[in-house]
Amino acid sequence: MGRLHRILIAVLFCLAHPAQSETGFSGDKALDHIVNQIAFGPRSLDNPEGKQQTLAYIEQTLTPLADKLVRQSFNYQGLTGTNLWASIESSNKKTSSARIMLGAHWDTRPLQSNHKGLVNLGANDGASGVAVLLELARILALSPPNVSVDFIFFDLEDMGHINYLPYAIGSKEFVKNNPEYRPSAGIIIDMVCDKSLSIPREKYSQNRAKEIVDQVWKIASSLGVKAFKRRSGTFITDDHLAFLDVGIPVIDIIHYPFPHYWHTSRDTLSNCSAESLGQVGQVVSEFIYSQR
Repeated sequence: MGRLHRILIAVLFCLAHPAQSETGFSGDKALDHIVNQIAFGPRSLDNPEGKQQTLAYIEQTLTPLADKLVRQSFNYQGLTGTNLWASIESSNKKTSSARIMLGAHWDTRPLQSNHKGLVNLGANDGASGVAVLLELARILALSPPNVSVDFIFFDLEDMGHINYLPYAIGSKEFVKNNPEYRPSAGIIIDMVCDKSLSIPREKYSQNRAKEIVDQVWKIASSLGVKAFKRRSGTFITDDHLAFLDVGIPVIDIIHYPFPHYWHTSRDTLSNCSAESLGQVGQVVSEFIYSQR
């Protein structure tokens, strides 16, 4: 889809929905994306219909916005997953070849056998990161940045320690299957809608992509965003590690300590805040637009 065609569709969509016509990041719109995702139920292997409906929803949201949109399916130890990769190209490709990767996992963790009858909707753990990326895609499509931006939605992130499986399977498979992909920098967004959002400087990110951490936290400070804490957090296994392991500076924006409802049936919309989503989206969008 050509850039002018894509922008025209996005503008016409906003004109048809006046409350959605602003070009700044909207926490309320991001929250709507959480509502729509959890309506499909868990995005786990034990709810294949809900997974496919969620994947279709993400694709349908991105189709009028992205210059490229592809599914990448993979198999891992008998499990099938699907990563989704969308791109919005630079507004000035003649002077900038930089690419920024924004990532989030779209799956939810299946609850163990001792939780029969309960489900994990993953409003925070899964849906919130996807919601931020979808809202960022909207504003970047309307006002393309100087750099190209890739939105990657990873599957099978949340299978860690279930039947001896690791965490972050989808991102590892993505890096393995796309060895030529070398973005300039990247940000993983995970668990960012909590009403008491707390985002310290995750330690793998701090130790191995400090320049990106410093840029993001400087922006947060300049904007007066309180959710980004100056203190160090801990080492967290997440989708950024697959990229760090091949030398790509990707950081993790993630709530820590993990909330009390993490990986339980209580990870519901009642814990989510549009204001928290807005803080994260504001910082990440400013980071994108500051790149050259």
